[in-house]
Amino acid sequence: AALEASAVPITAARYSRLAVLTHATAAAATVAISRRAAALPPPDLLAKAPLAPQQLREQAAVLYTPPPVKGTSTPDQIGLAEHLSRSGAKFYGAYWCGFCLKQRAMFGAGGSRRLPYVECAEGGYQADAALCEARRVTGYPSWEIGGKLYSGMKSLPELQRLSGFNPAVQFPAPEPPPPPPPPPPGGFKPPEVETVSTSYTVALAKHLRSSGAVFYGAHWCRFCGLQRSLFGREAARQLPYVECAADGFGSEATRCRAAPEVRAYPSWSIGGKFYSGYLPLQELAKLSGFMPPAAP
Repeated sequence: AALEASAVPITAARYSRLAVLTHATAAAATVAISRRAAALPPPDLLAKAPLAPQQLREQAAVLYTPPPVKGTSTPDQIGLAEHLSRSGAKFYGAYWCGFCLKQRAMFGAGGSRRLPYVECAEGGYQADAALCEARRVTGYPSWEIGGKLYSGMKSLPELQRLSGFNPAVQFPAPEPPPPPPPPPPGGFKPPEVETVSTSYTVALAKHLRSSGAVFYGAHWCRFCGLQRSLFGREAARQLPYVECAADGFGSEATRCRAAPEVRAYPSWSIGGKFYSGYLPLQELAKLSGFMPPAAP
């Protein structure tokens, strides 16, 4: 879904992380213990409490939110956003999508918070990937207005016309975007990895390649760069990397489009199954059945 030409961001947007503690109780998060409160029971007694073992095993699930929009909204921008929400329109996007951020920025900070936004990327906060798939969303941003799907970023006058918003309102004409820089011969290459590889990361990268795993990414994808940095410079060259951006060096965009499971970058295909998002080394080793070589 991240592969349509009109929806692929040229540069990576900033990302914010949101850590959500699963199954945490509201009381545990809000109760403050006063000085006059009794001392806590010893750890051995706490461990005997029915919920203690489960609470101790809880782990923080890291979810991703779109970057915040800055700038004051006008009443008309807020009115259009509220109209879109009231009329049942949907704005489909992904937290990592640069054009989605530009689309939200057209409404200002206040208006962007009132948009009927649907997060399509797995790993995004309150993601509804199933709805996006059911609506056949093939690129971000996409708009569903009046039962019809419109792909790509839309100007405020376009959204006004498509949704039937008050025609008396006149939004300023948008400034034309600067032309994208021409790609160098062969296409854009991902940023160089600066971290140092270890014997473990080199062996893991070679194992992933030999086992038939595939690492789908794009040269502009920040988390793809972070994924490669986990391995270090030498090991990153051994990864089974597939460039999905049409203007990327050695692009295999057709191959990426042929894999409908690839809806965001990075994505991994390991053992015939697809995994979306940035994966730690330990998880890649576990999923691929990697056994580190014995120390000499």
